[in-house]
Amino acid sequence: MSGEEFSLAKVFQNAETHREISGIVAKHLSNREDIRGQALNGLNLSGSKRILDLGCGFGFFTEALKGRLHPEAKIIGVDRYPEYEWFYFQSCEKAGIKADFLSEGIKVIEQMDDHSFDLIICSYALYFFPEAIHHISRILKDNGVFITITHALPHMQEFTAYVRGILKKNGLIVKIDLPYETLISRFSDKNGAELLQAHFSKIKVMKYKADLAFGKGDHEDLVSYFNFKHSFFIPESIDPDDELHHKVIVGIKQDMETKQGLKITKNDVIFVCSDPNHNTSK
Repeated sequence: MSGEEFSLAKVFQNAETHREISGIVAKHLSNREDIRGQALNGLNLSGSKRILDLGCGFGFFTEALKGRLHPEAKIIGVDRYPEYEWFYFQSCEKAGIKADFLSEGIKVIEQMDDHSFDLIICSYALYFFPEAIHHISRILKDNGVFITITHALPHMQEFTAYVRGILKKNGLIVKIDLPYETLISRFSDKNGAELLQAHFSKIKVMKYKADLAFGKGDHEDLVSYFNFKHSFFIPESIDPDDELHHKVIVGIKQDMETKQGLKITKNDVIFVCSDPNHNTSK
């Protein structure tokens, strides 16, 4: 992970704030079907005993596994921040799954044994470490399944254009990709299948269509979302003193009070991978 990617990942270190933002996203999401449930539909995981959740966070994906696994199943949650351990174990308890939690980050899988997991899951995290795909294939059993969820491009283009518009009003035209655009492009619907095909013979792709709808009275929610992820939209190199960050917040509040609201496209994609090509995993 490069320095910039690590900087973006630090946004998620505050688990309590991240939990609040997740609630805002869920509140304004138009598609009421849980994407993790959609990813698991039609899969027979009743024989899965050893499971790995990469970038596990709060354990939302693990929680979706409730009632789907072998009665003796045990899952390992991997995240780079120990702050998520309590939340993760809460989700595992709800799911009725025995669990461990590792806070060493993605590097920990490099020491894991070949062909050792029946199921590996990863939601909204693989763009931080696409270089680990070969290790994911290596540690997956021959009959195992790897499921990953990521964003579709262009992602949240309306909000991106909105932020760029406010920056332009303040005399700054940003022609380069915003930090989150660069990050997501590392593993998205555009290149995800190609990156996976080198390590898995079977890949199923499912699209998830959704948007975030913020109405006239929802400016505080939108401001909270932007405050949490402002480093994703405004490069620190051009806003070292947060002056632009403040101007965007002011602009959001003013615009949302006078306009009907803002709809933001938030489409995602699901990859279900099997038949790992262990001979190409090195």
